[in-house]
Amino acid sequence: MTADAKDPAYGTILLERADGIAWVTLNRPERLNATTEQMHHELLDAFDRVADDGSTRVLVLTGAGDRAFCIGSDLGFLTEVLDGEETDSDLFAAYLERLNRVVFALERMPVPTIAMVQAKARASGFEMVVACDFVLIAEEARIGDVHTPYGHMPGAGATHRTVRKMGLQPAMELLMTGRWLSAAEAVDTGLALRAVPRDRLREETASFARTLADVPGDCLRHLKSAVMGGLGRTVEEAVAVETSAYLTLLHSSSGPVDGFRTGQRERALRRAGGAAGGESGAAAIPAQGSGPPP
Repeated sequence: MTADAKDPAYGTILLERADGIAWVTLNRPERLNATTEQMHHELLDAFDRVADDGSTRVLVLTGAGDRAFCIGSDLGFLTEVLDGEETDSDLFAAYLERLNRVVFALERMPVPTIAMVQAKARASGFEMVVACDFVLIAEEARIGDVHTPYGHMPGAGATHRTVRKMGLQPAMELLMTGRWLSAAEAVDTGLALRAVPRDRLREETASFARTLADVPGDCLRHLKSAVMGGLGRTVEEAVAVETSAYLTLLHSSSGPVDGFRTGQRERALRRAGGAAGGESGAAAIPAQGSGPPP
């Protein structure tokens, strides 16, 4: 895969785009892909580019190397904030504001997002993972918030997103004990979609991303907006969000019309094939309700 010529040369991440899939790689393997101010700014720029690129249909976020997806904040920054005579709370507040901008930009990406977790994900790395729509994790990897063993707590959404994905008690247990989850546990608790051997992780992730990227039209963008827009609402409100998204899709994209016409042609071919084979036309017609909706 080669990088798009329009993509800038970043210092702490890589951005590669090909065939409708954007791969964003945290690229500080020598520092376990720990986040820095520069990385925050580069991630925000990359996410903006992907969001504005109408040809990108899926985003994959991963880390370089086989030791960590992202271990959290860079130790140099934490030393600057915490190791003086007084805690530099203003500097830390600015850091948390910027980190939350990164995580929200990832969560609000209009296209489906996949975290490809090849190794440890902790703290802000964990918070980016749980902000993605899907998580594919190497069987050898472990993930966890892991703040409390060091006297800290999450600051970029883990208290909300982890509860939303796991349920209240399992999430509280994970966050309060600060323990690590194995890949199998991550799948069992709903934090990950599936676990695969590390040597097959890229292949499996690319295949899943390709499946999503090949869905015709813009329906996944609007479907994601309906799901995310309905979170935290009553059933009636959430269904209204879904209906609005569907109508927007109908008015803004040729996908539904193209899909319906494709289904009509396929049905006609099946009827013709059934007649040629001696079957009744009715027997060759799919049951009512199958195929693309009108």
